[in-house]
Amino acid sequence: MEKFSVEEVIKVTHGRLTRQGKDPWIRNVRIDSRKVMPGDLYIPIVGANNDGHRFIGSAVQNGAAAVLADTDHQDVPAGDFSVIEVEDTLEALKQMAGANRARYDIPVIVVTGSSGKTTTKDVVTAVLSQKFSTMKTQGNFNNEYGIPQTLFQMGADTEAAVIEMGMNHMGEIARSIWEVRPHIGIITNIGSAHLENMKTKDNTLLSKKQIFSLMGPEDFALLNGDDPYLQKIKDETYQIVRVGLEADNLDLKAVNVKTGKDGIAFEVDGEAFHFNYPGIHNVYNCLMAIWIGRCYGMDSDAIQRGLDAFVPSGSRMKPVDVAGCHFIDDSYNANPESMKAALNTVADWNDGKGRVIAVLGDMLEIGDGTEKRHFETGCYAAAKADGVVAVGELSRHLAAGARTGLPAEKVWHADDAAGAGKILTEILESGDTVLIKASHGMELHRAVDVFQEDRA
Repeated sequence: MEKFSVEEVIKVTHGRLTRQGKDPWIRNVRIDSRKVMPGDLYIPIVGANNDGHRFIGSAVQNGAAAVLADTDHQDVPAGDFSVIEVEDTLEALKQMAGANRARYDIPVIVVTGSSGKTTTKDVVTAVLSQKFSTMKTQGNFNNEYGIPQTLFQMGADTEAAVIEMGMNHMGEIARSIWEVRPHIGIITNIGSAHLENMKTKDNTLLSKKQIFSLMGPEDFALLNGDDPYLQKIKDETYQIVRVGLEADNLDLKAVNVKTGKDGIAFEVDGEAFHFNYPGIHNVYNCLMAIWIGRCYGMDSDAIQRGLDAFVPSGSRMKPVDVAGCHFIDDSYNANPESMKAALNTVADWNDGKGRVIAVLGDMLEIGDGTEKRHFETGCYAAAKADGVVAVGELSRHLAAGARTGLPAEKVWHADDAAGAGKILTEILESGDTVLIKASHGMELHRAVDVFQEDRA
């Protein structure tokens, strides 16, 4: 972020200066007092469990040049720093983020979807980085608090940005999209994630579509053209681009697709591409990146270099070899669609020399019919794996589904990740391939740690 003057901050946030500090410049914006550095603006956020105003003193000790405070928190400690009164500190944070975004006339791409959005964001970034200095959303900074912090990463050397937007309630994207103002909006799919709050997939579609709400005739909605819900998007003011493998109305189509342990290979418009990670769902991620690369003048060689440079974020299809077993850690999140995609991928990944063991935990926030969806996922897992370890209370239904296709002695249940790790210690053999997949709250990655400790 390039610096703002205190006067600019007042104007942007519609604030009122109640104390003049010695430093007239703001060099960055923070909402965590522990991360404040000299010259920063500290914006205290009032959350469900914490009130950031309590930490103004800590922020000042760390060198904050200015702080915001809402109208109910004007008992600010003494010091030589500026204090700006605002009506709502969260809205002021968004206004500052939007002001920083407005400084830069660069390609901005926004990615959302029920599953796969982080991988899509990372693949698109890897491709664009072959031509542009590209920033992207880091970690889980894809919500109402994280998006502004991502936008503060934009600076004079930023040539493109790829922003991930998550949501689990209606209207959440609408509250943040005006800060981002994208040129290209991607929806990866409409699935079962967050149906506990959204109730129906049509509601999910309406909420996801809000990423296009500020787009005009020169902007693009880039869609998974094989998703039946996304096919409902038509006749809009912005341009619609569909990519995929099957539908009739695709603008970019992958053909001759081959997937195996070494990744995927496919052709687009007669040109060959490959991706080092298996799974048919990854073809969609690549197609999104290929179309965007072409949109910004990149040739196929540069796009392929970007696909080769991709590295998964966090616990997303992360390969780890432990004690002769091949683990695929995809424990960051889960819903029925992403479970099936991961099972397909691991089935492709396995070289046939060992068994496939699926360690599958509870899928949270998927709404009505949760038990049925877990049961159906278990049935699907039985067709893809040689054994299933179900983890968590909801996954008792998954285990029941798995037993419809596997012998009972090939299906296990554990209450938590530690219990799953103990089961793996007992059952795994050298050469086995193991999928670890569950909602993030299950912390299922810990099962690998327990197995590693027991086999050490």
